[in-house]
Amino acid sequence: MSTDHMQQLVARYLAHRRQLGYELVSSGILLRSFARFADRVAPGLPLTTELGYRWALAAARLSPRYRIARLGVLRGLARYEVLFDPRTEVMPKGQFASGARLRPTPHIYTIAQVRWLMRDAKLLEPSWSPLRALTMRTVIGLLWCTGLRIGEAVRILDRDFDVRAATLRIAPRKFSPERIIPIHPTVVRALQHYQGERLTLYPHSQHLSSATAARAVSAFARPSSSIFDGLPRRSDRRAAWRRCGCTISGTPLRPTGSRGGADSRRRFRITWSC
Repeated sequence: MSTDHMQQLVARYLAHRRQLGYELVSSGILLRSFARFADRVAPGLPLTTELGYRWALAAARLSPRYRIARLGVLRGLARYEVLFDPRTEVMPKGQFASGARLRPTPHIYTIAQVRWLMRDAKLLEPSWSPLRALTMRTVIGLLWCTGLRIGEAVRILDRDFDVRAATLRIAPRKFSPERIIPIHPTVVRALQHYQGERLTLYPHSQHLSSATAARAVSAFARPSSSIFDGLPRRSDRRAAWRRCGCTISGTPLRPTGSRGGADSRRRFRITWSC
């Protein structure tokens, strides 16, 4: 029996699914990890429930949601392989809590909180770019006014911004097709101002936001991060955030239960807030 039996099985399964149009980027990474594990601890043996649980639950530091994701990809593999090998065991669905139930509760930003975010962003130190403060303020405002995903916002190109029509073209991403969204005149003016500042510093840049914006916004997107890295520790800022219903989670501050910038999609307005 081949010592890479499970790796061959996974390669065949991924090729089959990708022929149907599925990309399976993250699932492919997980399945190849499982295949290496299975060929090491149970070479030549079929996929069984016990083997799947050993791999999915092995790492103690994994979150419950991530463990469920690991089991989920194994179910798909098992349902495919059982057609060719009757010894394969398909893990029962629903034995563990639904991944949706484990998602953190979104934080609904109030108008007051968004205004404080945008105003305090002005105090950010230019550690990685002179445009750091203006970039963060503009991206927060754009997310708040449009409901875009963070990844969509930082990938907008200059040619996607139509000043005369007051629209933004959003390229296809995730499960969303290409679309054109209208934006308020106040948003147009804010983006024009940022675009002018950016072109002064980065004349060859083609992205609406600066090339370094993705680095900053990726931090804003993480639940454990905050845009306030580098913000002076001022007691009046802390008190203001408490009045906005936020608490101190280490330093700097962020809303309790917030998933980061992704929560801006839960509630948005049309006009520029400040």
